[in-house]
Amino acid sequence: MFRKPKIGIALGSGGARGLAHAGVLQVLEEAGIRADVVAGTSMGSIVGALYAQSPDPDWIWSKLKTYVSNKDFADYWAPFVPKDDNDPQSAQSRISGVFDFMQRKMIAVKTVTRPWIQEREKLEGPLAAAFGPLSFEDLPMPMAAVALDLVSGDQVVASSGPLVEGLYMSCAIPAVFPPVRKDGMIIVDGGGPFRVPVEACRKLGADFVIAIDIPAFEETVFNTGLDMILRSNTIARQRLNRFVCRTADFVIRPPVTEFHWADFGAGEACRARGLEEARKHVPELQKLLRWRRNPRYHLKMAAKRMLRMHLD
Repeated sequence: MFRKPKIGIALGSGGARGLAHAGVLQVLEEAGIRADVVAGTSMGSIVGALYAQSPDPDWIWSKLKTYVSNKDFADYWAPFVPKDDNDPQSAQSRISGVFDFMQRKMIAVKTVTRPWIQEREKLEGPLAAAFGPLSFEDLPMPMAAVALDLVSGDQVVASSGPLVEGLYMSCAIPAVFPPVRKDGMIIVDGGGPFRVPVEACRKLGADFVIAIDIPAFEETVFNTGLDMILRSNTIARQRLNRFVCRTADFVIRPPVTEFHWADFGAGEACRARGLEEARKHVPELQKLLRWRRNPRYHLKMAAKRMLRMHLD
């Protein structure tokens, strides 16, 4: 008798675009595909922690809407979002545009003159309001939040202890929020090298990993040398991420590149994209999971293992 595979869901980073995760998870739940373990990076860790509490899609979306509508949280991210210069502007909106431009310039100056531009409370406060004093051990489902140690370059996987601390580490964008200094490490958002935490899912015991990869924002206007450096860095991370996603058993990529990573006002649209894309892939995913439960699959894998042992 062969057991069904232990399913893991790896939720990728992506800022506001990561709200597409809610749509994908809703479709998986409707299809009867529920994870046994979950891992997330950055926004994926927040959605993953909610999923680990309860896989109820309506509850998850309600909690996410409350989280991103927190006034301190929403007001802080708004200046990062570029305005559409093609929109007709009244005198009032032109003044507003100048104000937004000055805010973005101030953010740019702060970024290159300070180690971080916002205090820890701006991120930790909304997280604490959403999750309270929960620990990872309190979650009904094993869950991991993935971050990066700037000293060693290693992955940092939080799966025990205070939940908010682990989520903060996973979401602490370098130069925006203070890093966490712990045991000689300097820990920040893991979305650079560990954008989709497939490996962390495997370490939690998953046999079959469904990766939800949120594509990077496609910048097409480069006004400064810094813009070009950042785009070059994005391309490098995208290439690494494609390699990582090939180690998953199934990948879903909601088409959300048109939305800015800081535009949390586009949350409903991102969720809708997640719903739409996941529904396209459910039949293929169900077929693959049925095959993984088939005794012939396990016999085939056993034969491959024996052949490798013989060759070694």
